[in-house]
Amino acid sequence: MPFYNAVLKHLILPIGDVVFGGTYLKYLKTWSEYDQKSESELLSIQEQNLSVILEYAKNHVPFYKQSKATDLSEFPILTKSILRDSSKELISDEYKVEKLDKHYSSGSSGIQSFTYMTKDHTFFLRALQTHWWQWSGYSIGNNLLQFGISQKRSFLKTLKDVFYKCTYVKAFGLSETELKETLIKTSEKKQLFIAGYPSVINQLAKVAIYENIKTDISGIICFGDKLFESYRKNIHEAFGSNTKLVDTYGCAEGLLMACKHELDCYYIMSPHVYLEIVDDLGNPVQDGNMGHVLVTCLTNKAMPLIRYKLGDLAIKLPKEHYPKNRTLNYPLLQKVIGRETDVIKTNKGITLNVHSFTGVLEYYQSIKQYKIIQDNLKSIIIEYIVDEKYNFNDSVLVDIKSKLNSLTHNCLDINFKKVSKIKPTKSGKPQIIESNLT
Repeated sequence: MPFYNAVLKHLILPIGDVVFGGTYLKYLKTWSEYDQKSESELLSIQEQNLSVILEYAKNHVPFYKQSKATDLSEFPILTKSILRDSSKELISDEYKVEKLDKHYSSGSSGIQSFTYMTKDHTFFLRALQTHWWQWSGYSIGNNLLQFGISQKRSFLKTLKDVFYKCTYVKAFGLSETELKETLIKTSEKKQLFIAGYPSVINQLAKVAIYENIKTDISGIICFGDKLFESYRKNIHEAFGSNTKLVDTYGCAEGLLMACKHELDCYYIMSPHVYLEIVDDLGNPVQDGNMGHVLVTCLTNKAMPLIRYKLGDLAIKLPKEHYPKNRTLNYPLLQKVIGRETDVIKTNKGITLNVHSFTGVLEYYQSIKQYKIIQDNLKSIIIEYIVDEKYNFNDSVLVDIKSKLNSLTHNCLDINFKKVSKIKPTKSGKPQIIESNLT
C-alpha cells in the first residue's frame, strides 16, 4: 500500500471517525467480512435482518402499527407518493426527525420524495459505496475524478475531496470545452479512478476519443443512471479495454442495492436489502422473468422502507443459472431494465440529461412533479404540478429558470406550464424528459 494511502486509512480516517462521531471504518470492515461468507451464511443474515425490521416497524412506526401482517408479502406496497405524503408516519417513534439526516430522492421519475436516517446509517452507506469502489481496484487515497450533482460542497465534503485526492466536477450542463478541460487537467494524474454517472462518463470518453487525449485510468465506477452498451464501448475505447468498469444499482433514498464485480450480472447486497420482483398486480414473478422492483431496507430503523416500489424493472437470475465459481456468494440480479436516458440538446452543443434538472429542482419541495418537453433546439417547456402543502409563488420559477440558464449559457428559451396531471409513459412509469426532436 502506498505511503499516503496507508496514512489516510490508518491515521487520518480514524481521527475523522472520532472527531465526527463516525463509524465509517467499522462498516468498511463489516462489508469485507460479508464478502467472505458462504451463501447459507448470507441467507441467514438476510432472513434475520428482515425478521427484525418487520417486527420493529409494526412496533415503532405509526404507518405500520395497525398492521396484522405476519410476513413480508402481507405488508402494503410503498409508493413514492405515499413516501412523500406520509413521511412523518413512516418515521420510528424512537427517533426525533430534527436529529436525523435527510436524503432527497434524485427525482428522476419526476416525483420528489425524501427519506430520513441516523448519522450512523449514513456512514454505513458511505462504507458500502467505498467497498463497491474497491471492487474496481480503487484504494482510499488514490487519485479520483468524481462527477456529482452537489452544486455546493459542504465543509465536510470539501475536506473529503482534499484528503481523498478527489477532483469533483458537476455532472450536468457540461459543454465539450469543459469536458476537454477536465480531461487535460486530470491527464497529469497517475492511476486515476473515475466515479459518476455513466451518461457523463460516456460524454467524457467521446471527447477523449475525438481530441485524442490520453489518460492513465485504472478503474471506473458507474452510478446514478444506466450504463448502456454503447457507453461501455466508448469508455473502453477511450480509457483502455482492460480498465475495470464497475456498474452499480442504487437510489438516493439510501438504498445501495446491487453491484457488478466479475460477472455480467449484479450481486445483491442481501445484508442491507431484500429485493422482490413482482407483476403489475404485486404478485411475485418467477426468477428469469421481468417485473417491478420492490425493495425492503434491512438496516434503517429510523425510517424503514418496506416493499418500496422504485419504478424500476428488473430480472433476477434463476438459481440454476448461478455460476459455480463466482467470486462472491450474494444472490444475483440478472439485469436492470431501462431505456437510454432522454436528453435535452441545445444549439451550443451543451447536452442536459435527467440529472441536469433533478440537481436543480430537487430542492423545491413546492413542486411535486415535473416534466421537460423539447420540440426544437431553441426552447423547452417545463410542465409542473404544485404541492399544495407548501407555499408556492412565481419566484420559485424565476429561481429555477436562472439556475438552468446558467447551465445552458442562456441558449434555451425556458417556459413553464402549470398542469394538474402529467401523463406517464405507456408502461405507467413517469417520464421526466420528452424529446420530440427529429
